[in-house]
Amino acid sequence: QEPVTFEDVAVYLSHAEWEATAAAQRELYRSVMMDNYRLLTSLGYPGPKPDILHRMERGEEPWI
Repeated sequence: QEPVTFEDVAVYLSHAEWEATAAAQRELYRSVMMDNYRLLTSLGYPGPKPDILHRMERGEEPWI
C-alpha cells in the first residue's frame, strides 16, 4: 500500500470553474485544501508544499 499524497486528495479548478464558484464556496475550497495539507503533514507526508498552497497563502487565486 502506497502512502497518500496531496495529489490524491487535491481538487484543482480551472479559471472558468473558479469564476463560476460563489465567494462562500471559494473560502470553503481554500480551507479544505489547507486542512488536507495540514493533515497529511501531521501524518508524516514528506513532499514539498504544493504551489497551489503557496499561491493561496499569498492571497492569489488558486485556479490552474
